[in-house]
Amino acid sequence: MNIEALVERIIQNPNASLSFIPFDIWLSLYDPYRFQYSEQINAFWFGCHQAGLFESNVISYQTLQLDKFVQGILAYSSQDTFKRELSDQRYQTKANRESLESYIRSIQEKYARLLVLRIDFGYAKTKIGSLCISDVYEHLGSMKQFYYENPLFKHLVASGWRIEQGKEKGYHIHAFYCFKGSEHQNDWYLAQEIGRLWKAITVDFDGVYHSCNTPENKAIYQRANRLGVGMIHRGNGVSCENMVHALSYLTKPEKDDQYLRMKPKGRRTFGKTQ
Repeated sequence: MNIEALVERIIQNPNASLSFIPFDIWLSLYDPYRFQYSEQINAFWFGCHQAGLFESNVISYQTLQLDKFVQGILAYSSQDTFKRELSDQRYQTKANRESLESYIRSIQEKYARLLVLRIDFGYAKTKIGSLCISDVYEHLGSMKQFYYENPLFKHLVASGWRIEQGKEKGYHIHAFYCFKGSEHQNDWYLAQEIGRLWKAITVDFDGVYHSCNTPENKAIYQRANRLGVGMIHRGNGVSCENMVHALSYLTKPEKDDQYLRMKPKGRRTFGKTQ
């Protein structure tokens, strides 16, 4: 995110001060065979190539040709692919939202009662600096493996997730789970136990979670007539629409700045399971 901020500053003002840039640290993130990057990050890599940084053993301002670095970023950012990225992100978010809403409604049609959970997973702020995006995908994979191994998920009928990256939270995951309402009633307990599973597999990074299913959080939404988690009855149109709204938060278009700046090649940032 700091690289992106630098690139945007250069685009806005090519004469901006470029002192104290930790090129040695940032260049350690360069692994195009394993990862794909945002267009702003790609512009930075292009500028580094133009300045000869990848060919230099000593990374310092004495060896860096700043003019070539800046001109490389400006040249890359003038390309159509760079300019299209934001609109492509918004198009994909819209497509994800439509797909998710259709998915949720299909589940509602199939089950008379659903016990719906919304949980956010994250990491302690003190551990964000040591966390790699590959770790996040590994943790997500472990959580999904529980669907088949842990009896807690025996009556799970639908779930979804989205990995995001924010300036304050760092990497985090928004998730939802839908259980058969005929088999489960205690959504607060289920959310708590799922949260404990997350904390157990992320113990090295002090994993944290936030449950939308606590009595306190549900009371807030209930007062606003927006409660879309907990027990949802198919015959209650308001509750069903609230559920769609609550779970569609995973694809909220207003969260343009929450996208991943780098991710393992071939991996998705959004998914749903059945």
